[in-house]
Amino acid sequence: MANDADLVIVGGGPCGLAAAVSAQRAGLRPQVIESGVVVSTIAAYPTYARFFSTAEKLSIGGLPFVIATEKPTRRDALAYYRAVVTYFAVPVRQRERVTAIRGRLREFTVISRTAGGQERTTTAGAVVIATGYFGSPNRLGVPGEDLPHVTHVYREGHEAFLQDVVVVGGGTPRPKRRSICGAPARG
Repeated sequence: MANDADLVIVGGGPCGLAAAVSAQRAGLRPQVIESGVVVSTIAAYPTYARFFSTAEKLSIGGLPFVIATEKPTRRDALAYYRAVVTYFAVPVRQRERVTAIRGRLREFTVISRTAGGQERTTTAGAVVIATGYFGSPNRLGVPGEDLPHVTHVYREGHEAFLQDVVVVGGGTPRPKRRSICGAPARG
């Protein structure tokens, strides 16, 4: 019996999309499964955020990332990555969380749950985990860090207007290793 896909990619961020495009170019049938929406981490960036990297370094599959300024904004990136999905016809299932991966090479079963609660099973010859690190903050273990008004990701500063605040960190962690698409990898 044939697998549903040659490759399941868990995560629909830039690295997951790059893996899908590369897989298609190699003649494989990828399936991206994303727990949120495509590039959901970028969608969560502050509205007026600008990237540190140039558009050229953020491009995927040779599809030009054309902008009028030196560095792209959040809005530029969201539009570009949507264009990547449509241009390359990347098969993406959004709002579907992978809950288990079973099996071995050429015989994987990926179990996921849709936003509506439906359990889905997808078989594949291989699985790539491209879930990133942005949603996994390094907690300090100090009292109060789990209070409702404390956040572990950068958001707009407006909610802190006329409030006493403490910002811890704020820099990009130095990766211990690099992923295949050049983004920092945890580990």
